[in-house]
Amino acid sequence: MGNLILDEGSVFVEKEATEGTYVPETSGEKAIEVLSDGVSFSPSKELIERDNRTSTVETVPGRVGQKSMAGEIKVEYKAGAVEGDLPEATDLYEALLGGKDELVEVTSLTGHTNQIIYLDSADIGQYKVGHIVKVKDTVEHVSPIKAIDTVNNALELLIPADNAFSDNVVIAKSVQYYHKSGQPTLSLTNYIGGKIREKAIGMRPTKGELSDFSTGKLPVFNFSLEGVNFDREVGQPLFSPEYDSLNGALPPIVLCAKVYKNSDELEVNNVGISLENTLGFKTSTASCSGKTGSRITKFNASFTLDPYMSDSDTENFNLFVNNEAFSIFGSAFNGDDTNAGAKNQVVAFYLPNCRIPEISTADQEGIVTEQINGTAHKSQGNDTIFLAFI
Repeated sequence: MGNLILDEGSVFVEKEATEGTYVPETSGEKAIEVLSDGVSFSPSKELIERDNRTSTVETVPGRVGQKSMAGEIKVEYKAGAVEGDLPEATDLYEALLGGKDELVEVTSLTGHTNQIIYLDSADIGQYKVGHIVKVKDTVEHVSPIKAIDTVNNALELLIPADNAFSDNVVIAKSVQYYHKSGQPTLSLTNYIGGKIREKAIGMRPTKGELSDFSTGKLPVFNFSLEGVNFDREVGQPLFSPEYDSLNGALPPIVLCAKVYKNSDELEVNNVGISLENTLGFKTSTASCSGKTGSRITKFNASFTLDPYMSDSDTENFNLFVNNEAFSIFGSAFNGDDTNAGAKNQVVAFYLPNCRIPEISTADQEGIVTEQINGTAHKSQGNDTIFLAFI
């Protein structure tokens, strides 16, 4: 009998075909590279007290009822090793938000401006307003799509480039996640020390938080989940764990990471995003665990920003006072020593319809900043937030 070593564990995430039916890892499925302090499973049962009168004031044993499972998985906020491939945590992002578009690489036509790109009619149909694209010009450019002209087959970008785009420029392959109902449930398998198999079943993310998107740091995405059942047994991984990082998938360091309010660049030190799902659980007397599934009944998105306060305007305060809408867009990437204009393994977020319900001031090394607590909302629907991995 030995002791378990924490870092010898591995975590697998699988989408469930039938909600609440456990799915083990499959051959060729990559493990999730969680942070060392970034995984915890908390099984529990409802304690049902028995307040019975006996010969003493001591309590009698209670019974246990419905099962519950909670968990947290913290991962590096990073793209796939190869441009446009699914990120390692793809099933977590899809379970959190519901929508996923995999966009193929296309080559544009000619006659572009620094904000308008013309495409073949066969290529433009895969895009929607809010998608974040990377234009592979001499200096690669990343921007959300502001509008789509289906008459002239043109994409209008939110963030203009410094110069007009070259003819026949390439728009990169990418993966886009956005809010859409019908999120899958997940089976999580946590191999504790590589020897004990812990199962979390029928899991849904209740929260996803982007943190450490801060100057010079490695950004992190933390998922909080709840589910309907659990199990634990002696067992090793069914297949040898494989990880994207071993093939070169690296998180960006948050430097050269631009953040925009509408199309205006902001000077900030930190951005935080919080996405929350409210769960309603289905219960049944026929279920041995009590819960048969869950449904997402509400979705909320919020963010924090800390731009330096201007000495010549009160624009952010005016947005707060007037409850005016604006967008927030940010991206980070890994550079390329052989091509100074390349933006590799891009991660990006776009919240098109934001409001500021709370604003205050703070001190950053003796310089005044505005502490903005904002909320994000739908515009036309299924567009509160977009997360892109390129």
